[in-house]
Amino acid sequence: MPPSPVNAKTIIEMRLTSRRAMLSEPFPCALVAMTANDEGSPVDRFLQHRADARWVLIGLHAVQSHVQLWTAWIQAARNELRNTMVARSIDAEFLRYLAGTHHISEAFSRAGVGSGDGFAWIVWLPPAEGEANDLGHLQPKALLGESFDEGLNALLSSLVWTREGRKVSFSIEGLERLGVDVEGWSEERLEEAILAHVLMADDQSSSHR
Repeated sequence: MPPSPVNAKTIIEMRLTSRRAMLSEPFPCALVAMTANDEGSPVDRFLQHRADARWVLIGLHAVQSHVQLWTAWIQAARNELRNTMVARSIDAEFLRYLAGTHHISEAFSRAGVGSGDGFAWIVWLPPAEGEANDLGHLQPKALLGESFDEGLNALLSSLVWTREGRKVSFSIEGLERLGVDVEGWSEERLEEAILAHVLMADDQSSSHR
């Protein structure tokens, strides 16, 4: 269902913040084809080969827009700066917001790579520094100095995976798998529905969350 007026105001603020972040650069992500290997599952192999927890493997359905990714990053990075993360690591905290849930296990179920999946998204979570806004509130600023493409190519080489050319796009099926409630939202307002879903990660009032 569409959000309450208070939530709608928050969504607008988050959308503006996310879009300002996007003015300089789209979110660092790439679609990849995962080749089968006897060494273990794609997720296990990814965890073994990645440089650190800022490299995240996400289900094909879970990436819907760059604004969605920046919004989830902003929330996770803010918690990281304030030492208030629910998860123990930044990758799990990011997935929690992407999946719109307070529960870590549910986040991996909703946004993670499924058994038998041949494609997935690799995203890199930029480190953040705190920057006070006009109201004096600490906001995360992405530090994008590291080359995403260079790190990605090294990771793909070690995994023997390949990068695909598909761009980020909306998918109703993908939204439903993420747990996004699309009922009552027009196609023009899907982005609002996605942002509302991200912000619901901090709402513990609903047991299913």
